[in-house]
Amino acid sequence: MKRENISMPVTLLTADVTRMSQTDQIKAASDGLFYITEGHQKKPFALELDELTAASIETISEAAKEIAKHFGIYKQRERDASGGKTGDYIFMVRVKNPAGGELSAQQWIALDEAAERFANGTLRLTSREGIQFHFVHGHNLAALIRHLNGEYRDRGCRLTTLGACGDVNRNTMCSPVDDLDRDLPLDSRTLAHAIARELAPRSSAYFQIFLSDDEGRTVAPVTADEPIYGMHYLPRKFKVGIAHPRDNSIDLLTQDVGFLPVVNGQSAEQYDLYTGGGLGITHNQPETQQLLGIHLGRVPREQVVDTVRAIAILQKEHGERKNRRQARWKYTLRRLGADQVKAALRDRFSIRLTDARPQPVPEVRYHHGWHPEAGSEERYYYGLPVGNGRLQNTESARMRAAVRKIVEELNLGVRVTPNQDLLLCHVPAGRREWLERVLSDHGVSKPQQISRLRRLAMACPAKPTCGLAMTEAERLLPRHIRSLEEAGLGEVDVIIRMAGCPNSCSRPPTAEIGIYGYGKNDYVIQVGGSRSGTRIGKILYERAPGEHVEAILKGLVRAVRDHNPEGLSAGEFLHRTPVEELRRLLGF
Repeated sequence: MKRENISMPVTLLTADVTRMSQTDQIKAASDGLFYITEGHQKKPFALELDELTAASIETISEAAKEIAKHFGIYKQRERDASGGKTGDYIFMVRVKNPAGGELSAQQWIALDEAAERFANGTLRLTSREGIQFHFVHGHNLAALIRHLNGEYRDRGCRLTTLGACGDVNRNTMCSPVDDLDRDLPLDSRTLAHAIARELAPRSSAYFQIFLSDDEGRTVAPVTADEPIYGMHYLPRKFKVGIAHPRDNSIDLLTQDVGFLPVVNGQSAEQYDLYTGGGLGITHNQPETQQLLGIHLGRVPREQVVDTVRAIAILQKEHGERKNRRQARWKYTLRRLGADQVKAALRDRFSIRLTDARPQPVPEVRYHHGWHPEAGSEERYYYGLPVGNGRLQNTESARMRAAVRKIVEELNLGVRVTPNQDLLLCHVPAGRREWLERVLSDHGVSKPQQISRLRRLAMACPAKPTCGLAMTEAERLLPRHIRSLEEAGLGEVDVIIRMAGCPNSCSRPPTAEIGIYGYGKNDYVIQVGGSRSGTRIGKILYERAPGEHVEAILKGLVRAVRDHNPEGLSAGEFLHRTPVEELRRLLGF
């Protein structure tokens, strides 16, 4: 791979902090996330949090906002129907639960209670297997985090929001069925947990700020040291995931660092290493790109964690620190060149990286319905489709209450999937009918009662909460799906994903049909991604007016059904069909 011609970067190795972005300067001056600095004024983050809790301030400062991200907190303002920001300040709080989105029954109960007490009564499952609370008001912010970390700590919950956002390693993903797949149970989740522990922030600021008692004591010793991240942390967010040879629901090639187990018999002692993926771009900034990860070779299982740490250190040292649009690892990798990165892994970090032909990347799986689990006991997991990940109680379906009842009654663990669905795990064979009856009594549809299009579709939250959203997504996509169902297209096998902005949290670029916001009511339409996530779709329309999107979707899905004599998958058909021919079929 050729190195790209990019102007001299501002990095830790080439510049002092005064040349770095405002965000980097705020991080560097925070002394391990303890302090916020605005101008020449420096004060403890905890002081601002106390003022927020007492309602003496409406929200936190812009400097505090940058630090709060590392604690899993996003400052937001509610959006009105036209998309404008209202005067109501709110927060989104994200829980970090790595390694296949696993949660114990006790953890789920804690989350469910928190949704009712501190948020808007919903649990939002994310495309990185996490949980988000929306509409958290300032006076509830500290109480929510104490609830998750403190009140339930003695019950073995260990829920945390630390590192769920910010310029650190985010939620480390793994196939949710990694060890459950009866045909090929593996143990990559152990590695995912180890990666999460290794790259977790080490500063005790989070514990001192949110979890100390009245005398400032916590269970964590006071320290501002960050042995891996240093005082600047990473240039941007860092995402890691481990796929399964039969399941690429984590979207392996979109990760900063991704691994695919190489199976020999019934175990994996080697892992294919992919690095440098990322789908986010900025409109009208051609230097930003949707990129898939590059296969660097193969590493032994015992060095998977070391490999991730090494790449994080390379990104810390060489990543762009001034222009945050160029600060992701995908750009650093291509600026350094794959050969230089491979040499550093081998020579500097002693990684036994071997050249090997990559094995095939599997397709995404959705896990809906009943599946037997690996192991000697007769246990099953049930894949529950959750519309756009929003677990809630409505007049027609009390899904949150149903899941709570099932989890409490059977003491079940659950897992969040990368498709924003929920797995109810370890269900005894004799309780399957009871579980289905509870769901039915609460108005929750079975997977087979939901159209194929709806089951496979996914959208990000977008408006009215996300400050980056340009357009609707979660609230709009179900309407489009309903229109497709009414047109008799509900059972056509097509993956549709929608996002409110080009950051693409719901991964539209690798979908068979991807849609993401451009301006107040325009959308980019991208088609032809692959089921295995190994191909980014092509742009069909650079800026389609929102009022045309529904007709475009109908035309595309009809084309897949009616003009596809070879019976190709939707992604393959849309990839092979020229853009002009697709536009002709659509009449746009």
